[in-house]
Amino acid sequence: MLKKIYGLSDKGQKALYKASVWLTLFELFAALPMLLVVLAVYEMLNAFTGTGVYPGILKYIILGVLLLAAMYLTYRKMYKVKYLEAGEANLNLRMDVANRLRLLPEEYLSRHDLSDLTSTIMDDMTTIEGALINQVAETISAMFSGVIILGILMFVNVKLTLCLAVCLPIAILSMALSKAVSGKTHLSNRKKKLKISEGVQEYLENIQILKASDNLDSYQNKVKKRIMNLLPGLVLFEFLAGGCVSAAYNVMRIGIAIVTFIGANMLVSGEITPVVFLTFLIMSVWVYEPLSHANESLGALIASWVAADRIREIREYPLQKGDKDVQCSNYDIEFKNVSFSYDKGKETLHDISFTANQGKYTALVGASGSGKSTVCRLCARFRDIDGGSIKIGGQDISEVDTEKLFGLFSIVFQDVTLFNDTIYNNILIGNKNATKEELMRAAEYAECMSFIDKLPNGFDTMLGENGHTLSGGERQRLSIARAFLKDAPIILLDESTASLDPETETKIQAAIEKLTKGKTVLMIAHRLRSIVNCDKIVVLDKGRVVGDGKHNELMSNCPEYKKIYELQSSTEEMKMLDA
Repeated sequence: MLKKIYGLSDKGQKALYKASVWLTLFELFAALPMLLVVLAVYEMLNAFTGTGVYPGILKYIILGVLLLAAMYLTYRKMYKVKYLEAGEANLNLRMDVANRLRLLPEEYLSRHDLSDLTSTIMDDMTTIEGALINQVAETISAMFSGVIILGILMFVNVKLTLCLAVCLPIAILSMALSKAVSGKTHLSNRKKKLKISEGVQEYLENIQILKASDNLDSYQNKVKKRIMNLLPGLVLFEFLAGGCVSAAYNVMRIGIAIVTFIGANMLVSGEITPVVFLTFLIMSVWVYEPLSHANESLGALIASWVAADRIREIREYPLQKGDKDVQCSNYDIEFKNVSFSYDKGKETLHDISFTANQGKYTALVGASGSGKSTVCRLCARFRDIDGGSIKIGGQDISEVDTEKLFGLFSIVFQDVTLFNDTIYNNILIGNKNATKEELMRAAEYAECMSFIDKLPNGFDTMLGENGHTLSGGERQRLSIARAFLKDAPIILLDESTASLDPETETKIQAAIEKLTKGKTVLMIAHRLRSIVNCDKIVVLDKGRVVGDGKHNELMSNCPEYKKIYELQSSTEEMKMLDA
């Protein structure tokens, strides 16, 4: 059951059950000292009234020491299993989720906000961890120890045992209803908290823009409204969950009153002895005490179930199919009648067909929204196509293991992601096995040295979060250096020179020609003058191929290409005149 709810391995589930068993033994041993006190008091009373002999204290001391030793050993074993083995199970769960995220298709990641995924990985995993280490084992132990104590008490007196147990079904029912009445409220609160996180993240990312546009106060008020909107939900959850918890708690306390009342009558009538009466009074507390602790943990358990559902969504989301190794005879990229849509029913690409040959430069051009970036992403199988086929070297990429397929590509997209690490380590991501000489050469080819040499620590300079200490062009060049360092047979360049000045762009274009010799190059550039010498230019318009050929051919037979080229040329001439 735990395996299904929390996604544990067999080993992790076994560890939690073991911890529950040891905790149950500890609870049972912890109840016995009070029985020794009852027996000692009873013997002393008999001796006082002259109906017995004064008890020897030594045997109780010995039994007490033995019980303390048993309690210590069982708690020690429980602690080891509960916090070490169950903690290891939680670590494995975290690593499994992290590994799963690495394998998930872009389709899943694009449908979830960064705050959503971060919250799932951090908050939800922490919630589950707390439940696995504490509440789950305690709840199971409470049920086990209660049943065992009641079973033992049945041999002492059936009537009083039934009195003790009569309230338990009602209390357990009240505890079970807690999830039903408060679970949806907690889920709703969870979504509201996510909206707050998204708002705060957006606020921090755009604080400079908000200041400049004089919208800072209005956006702060927007975030404040989201926070205030959460408060009624939190109060409602506490009311619903707390009501069930309080009902269960008080129902169990009624059981103690019933045992006291019925037991007193039985004692007066001579049905039971004082020692039996005292035993039930004490054991009634010990039967209910573990259940009371479990009852108090209901809120945390409910939160962990909601968190487990979100984690389960990640772990059970279907991965892209394909398990074959790369068996390409060459690295030609062939699109054949490819169709694709981000939203079902609304196609983004329609019947796309072209070939990007190895050793050649193939450029994708077209207006914004024509599908250029989508074609590049489909080529690397960030998403799966709806129809047609994409082949590399004659092998259908839908049959290839995605991680092995990624090994064929060096990619430079518009959105550059840098890490809060040194420049050296950020470039090294391209090829972790590269030598220092190879890395420095890649940096030179990408024209990075012009700004790295000016930094106080050179390659050892820390970049800050997402490289915020660098300009857009510098960040772009580091990304290009990574691609150069990887030295893959296929290079995808999506607006790779968009943030560079004309002089640096010219140098990088020369470096690209040198480093991509003999490789398949698929590139996007809005500056058509930079790709007039490409071996092939594929013109896209509204998700369709409307032209395919060299620059001169397209100028003659592709009106769309000619229109874009002449428009750009006239715009650039006007800029030169204005300058």
